[in-house]
Amino acid sequence: MKKKLKLFISIVSLMMLSNLILTAEDMLIQANQLPQNAQTFVKTNFPNDQIVYAEQDRQSYKVELESGTEIDFDKSGNWTDVSGNNRPIPTQFIPAAILNAVKTKYHQIEVLDISKEYNSYKLKLSNNREVYVSNNGQITGDKLD
Repeated sequence: MKKKLKLFISIVSLMMLSNLILTAEDMLIQANQLPQNAQTFVKTNFPNDQIVYAEQDRQSYKVELESGTEIDFDKSGNWTDVSGNNRPIPTQFIPAAILNAVKTKYHQIEVLDISKEYNSYKLKLSNNREVYVSNNGQITGDKLD
């Protein structure tokens, strides 16, 4: 009887542990476990910045770079958000239509954060403005942040 009870407790414990592992929200990973698109994005746009933290959840990845920049990727490794944490970020990855719309209206202003939204982009600028730009490069919203 004791053997059966121990076996039962062991099985239940194992099932609970495996369920906990499967439903974990965020799991720390190594940088080389990121999708290839994400690895290439970081190497291309942040060549002098190392990944110091990477995590994965069911639908996305998140990395933090040595500089404090945080980047979110979708499950395929495409960027969805880049935040310089109040420091300028590189802009070469931002689609030309989006960047041109912002640079035309705000000369000499740095981009601190960009997020892909549904059919648009949201940019936070160094002049404390939050600008919304449609995929075709039209500014659709602009407010003081």
